[in-house]
Amino acid sequence: METVEEYNYAKNRLLALDKSVLVEALLQLAIESNSASLFVDCLIATKKERVALFHSYIENVTLQTNILTGKQILEILRRALDLLDPVGMEPKIGLHLLEMFYTTDSWAFNSTTELDFEFEYLFSEQATSLFCRFAQECDDKKYVQQIVNRLLSADEYGVRAELKQFSSLH
Repeated sequence: METVEEYNYAKNRLLALDKSVLVEALLQLAIESNSASLFVDCLIATKKERVALFHSYIENVTLQTNILTGKQILEILRRALDLLDPVGMEPKIGLHLLEMFYTTDSWAFNSTTELDFEFEYLFSEQATSLFCRFAQECDDKKYVQQIVNRLLSADEYGVRAELKQFSSLH
């Protein structure tokens, strides 16, 4: 879909379909595509499963038993962020998971140079936005500062700079 009109047309047609047709189609896509499979995993996971799944995704990147391509790493990291919901997750847990997420930056940037822009956006914009939401909800500002200080002390790729706003909270 390349235009808003095409998107809206498809959306309206899909909304008119029976729920079971959509479920079957989504499961078929999950069988055919690793990306869709990761997406379905995110959709069906409970709160507890989301944390475990997040750990699994991060370990998949950092403990690669099979060499992942840059594109695969990007997709896994995108789906990892999809698992983090500031509304339904304890802020300290979200911040801890994001700290883990940021430690994958070397794996991401060293996997390819063709996706530098996408990785930059993922870490600097998307992850930072989530971090800000969790940090604002966290009552323990010292905890937030400690995480930020650790992340800023190892910012080899310059994708954590926006977190500086949280380095001197009171």
